[in-house]
Amino acid sequence: MTRIICFGDSITRGENDSEKGGWVDRLKAHCMKLFLKTRKDEICVFNMGIGGETTEGLVKRFVSEFDTRLLKDGSNIVTLAYGANDIALLNGKNTVSLEKFHDNLNSCIEHALKQNATVYLINILPVLEDDNNIKKRSLKDILKYNDILLSIAQKQNIHFIDVHSKFDLTKEDLLTYDGVHPNAEGHEKLFNIVKDLILTNHN
Repeated sequence: MTRIICFGDSITRGENDSEKGGWVDRLKAHCMKLFLKTRKDEICVFNMGIGGETTEGLVKRFVSEFDTRLLKDGSNIVTLAYGANDIALLNGKNTVSLEKFHDNLNSCIEHALKQNATVYLINILPVLEDDNNIKKRSLKDILKYNDILLSIAQKQNIHFIDVHSKFDLTKEDLLTYDGVHPNAEGHEKLFNIVKDLILTNHN
């Protein structure tokens, strides 16, 4: 048996996907279908996404919520998809600084690795920059924070999933009116990217 525990913000939670509830729920349904078809290696997917969460929120809940869902006799996979809220500007500054973002994620990753879990770090999607958005996010900041994510993945020797580059050229078609959250087509694309990497590596 395998458990995939997906931590993240509203994009992980599946906001704005009115068809199938987001990429994590699509992954959950896919894994259920696989098991019912093959009756081999049941994969249970947990959606731990919280709308509006930053890595400051993650670090406060990660240990207890991860450990509660940890499978003692089986394999555990954890995905971390953060940054869209950390980069949002608050009084002219990023909500969570680059240094704190790095430290928060490192702390959670190190705990997961001590539990022999396989960790996947998912980078930040591009946004449609709009001065009318309440929470302003810049593509320049996204690239800086994504560089940190890649650096963490390399230093910790964990898996890195680059969704940013796969959305960049067609983001207008894959994001909803707010320029931040994927639409159903965007969530389907996220699901396929994550599914192909995780399930291929798992098998």
